[in-house]
Parts: sequence; structure tokens; C-alpha cells
Amino acid sequence: MNPINWKKALPIAAAILTFIVLALVYFSPVLDGKRLKQQDIVHYKGAAQEMVEHRDAFAGDEPLWTGSMFSGMPAYQIGVFWPANVLTWLNKAFTGFLPQPVSFVFLYLVGMFILLLCLRMDPWLALLGAVAYAFSSYFLIIIEAGHNSKAAAIGYMPMVLGGLYVLLHGRKLLGAALFALFLALEVHANHFQVAYYMGMLLVLYGLAEAVRAVREKRIADFAGRGALGIVGVAFAVLCNIGLLWSTMEYGVHSTRGKSELTINAQGQPDLDNKTGGLNRDYVTQWSYGKEESLSLLVPDVKGGASGSLLQSREDLDKITDPAFRKAVLAKYQAGGYVNNYWGDQAFTSGPVYIGAIIVLLMLLLLVRTQGPGRWWLLGSIPLVLILMAVGSPMIAGAVVIAYLLAG
Repeated sequence: MNPINWKKALPIAAAILTFIVLALVYFSPVLDGKRLKQQDIVHYKGAAQEMVEHRDAFAGDEPLWTGSMFSGMPAYQIGVFWPANVLTWLNKAFTGFLPQPVSFVFLYLVGMFILLLCLRMDPWLALLGAVAYAFSSYFLIIIEAGHNSKAAAIGYMPMVLGGLYVLLHGRKLLGAALFALFLALEVHANHFQVAYYMGMLLVLYGLAEAVRAVREKRIADFAGRGALGIVGVAFAVLCNIGLLWSTMEYGVHSTRGKSELTINAQGQPDLDNKTGGLNRDYVTQWSYGKEESLSLLVPDVKGGASGSLLQSREDLDKITDPAFRKAVLAKYQAGGYVNNYWGDQAFTSGPVYIGAIIVLLMLLLLVRTQGPGRWWLLGSIPLVLILMAVGSPMIAGAVVIAYLLAG
């Protein structure tokens, strides 16, 4: 047995300890026994209460149907616990030793740290990169909202990409094992939107590597590594086949399925806004507008969190422009209020801000990137920005990962 290389192990151990301390400090009220009130989790607990009562009454037996939602629906879409699923216990190995929401910040940090180590980055520099990723504003905003499954999926996303990089550029069996494991955990997080966007990046990166392999006449080697990647995808899908199959089966009967209604509220044919599932307006109502996408660089380009601009006398005193101050006072004295947010969404808890310094570093990396990586980047970034404008703001985090992979 080879002795432990303490020179390599100590920085990694120090980074993990630093991540635990950072996450605990950021959410320090948990040390006093306090817990974050997450709106979606409050709603979830109400929806799952009937299931909890069933378990208590029948010695832990899992109910597969609940009457507390939509006049009855499959309970496995809400919160059935599958004790035999090994992925559940592997997920707890990453996050179960820390209370929520500390565990999500820790997962963000570790996820990016693993990716950067896979890219053979110095552990101390990888630590800084992990901090920059984890404390991107949107990743914290979703925790406040209670989007726990999305937070978990975002945490595992860098690990998946790191495993793929090792598979294509390093020890292929180790890379295949890491890729399969992390992808299985990604799907197990049960947020298919994040997994869908990550899949787009995987495909783009795979195509770029395929072109490189053809040019460098490494077709046979790439084909073997690619085959292992396909096996890894199959492994991840099969590990979650019950989850995927049941969701697909129920989806056609939910609002995600095709509607049988053909008229709108006015009795006219409803054709303009219809798709095979949800209306386009519904799908894009939480998408960032074109101008609001600048919040990646400028945090308050469309204001901050939704709500009154003035929360206290101190907020009023901060307004130094006399004309604006007079207009604001007139608005409040008339019984109205000035919204702190004026973007395209119905409301928001804050902007998607990666950081001006981080964006600058990404641009510098793009300038220094050589060969095919640069062209893959130039092709993927517009897609990422388009998806951000018409899809989900979490895709902003993929910009960081895209630049790192291109390096």
C-alpha cells in the first residue's frame, strides 16, 4: 500500500475544513438553534402532512397516494422516502452531517472544488474558485426561497463536469466512475431543469472534444472514452429509473402535459400561445429580460429584491437627490410605495450577480485560451446567455463552469 502523500492531502483537508467553517459562519444563526424559514418548504410540509401522519399511523409504511393536493395525486411526486436507494445515503455523505441550509453552501463549495481539482488546479487556488462559485448571489437566493432540489443539483453540477473532464483527458476508468457517480447524484437531486441545462453543456463539450480528436487523429481513443461516458449516462439513468419513469408518466396528466382545452377565457380559439405543455407565457414568466441579464456584472441594474424601497427612516436618509426624495415622499404620502425592483419578473428576491472581478477574470481567461477550447467557448456562451434570457437564471452559474472547462 502506498503511503499517504501528506503534501497533497493537507491542502485538500484544509480546504474542506475551511468550507465547513465558511458555511457555518455565513449561516451562523443555526448554531443558536434557529432555522431558515423557506416559503416553498413551508408549502411542502403542508402538502406532505398527510403522508407524515400515515407513516406514524402505520409503522413507517410509505403512502403512494395523497388526497391533500389537487383532489388526489401520486405521493411519490411530493415526498416518498425510498430507504433502499443507495444514492440517498451517498447524498447524506456530502451534506447530511451539516444542518440545512449550511449543507447547501458546503455542497456548492465542495462541488466546484472537485471540478477544479479535476482540472489539475492548485488546491489553494481551487479553494478561491470554489468560494467565488458558491457565493454567487442567485445560489443563495434560491435557498431563501426553498428551492432545495435546485440547490442540490447546482452543487453536483460541477462534479459531473469534473468527472467528464477526467474521463476525456485523464485516467479513463477513474473518470468514468466519477462521471457516472456524480451524474447519478445530479439526477437524484430531482431538479430536471438544472440537469437539462447541464446536459446541453455536456453535449457541447463532447462535440468540441470529438472535433479535437478527429484533428489530432485520436479517434479510437476518444471513441473508447466516449463509450465509457455513454455507459456512465446509462448507469445514472438506471439508478434513477423509478424517479424518471414515474415523473414522465405523471407529467402528461399534469399542467406540464398537453391541454385538452382549445379556447381561452374569452371563448376564442387559443392557438397563439399553446405548446405541447405549458403556455409560453407561463414557461418564461420568471426569465430575466435582456437588460436584466446585465445583473451578472452590475448587481442592481434593475433594482434589488422586490418590496418597498423604504423600510426605515435610514433608507429615506440615504436618498440624497432632492427631487427624487420629494417624489418618493409624495408617493408614500399618497398611500403607495416605490418598488425596489423594476425588472421583467413578477417579483424576485434579488439579482443574479456573479461578480465584476469574476467576470473580468473570465474574460481574461477567454483571451488566454488556446486552440479548440476558445471556439467551444465562443459557441457556448451565446447559448448560455440566450437560455438565461428565456429559460432560468441559474444558468448564469454555467458561465463560470464553461470558462473553467475551456481552460
